[in-house]
Amino acid sequence: MPAPKSFWPALAGFLALSFTYTAVVARSEGSAVDGARTRWYQQKQRGLEALSGGATAEQQLHK
Repeated sequence: MPAPKSFWPALAGFLALSFTYTAVVARSEGSAVDGARTRWYQQKQRGLEALSGGATAEQQLHK
């Protein structure tokens, strides 16, 4: 009966590739999330300005 092969080299290779892939994909996904967050805040600000007639919240408090 042949001796069983060690799984350690395969496991180490899999972990190295998976961490590398995850780091690359996560970087691009992080950039996409940052862009979406920026667009959302800009849209929210435009909506609030439209509702207030162009006045900022600070200007509304001083009326």
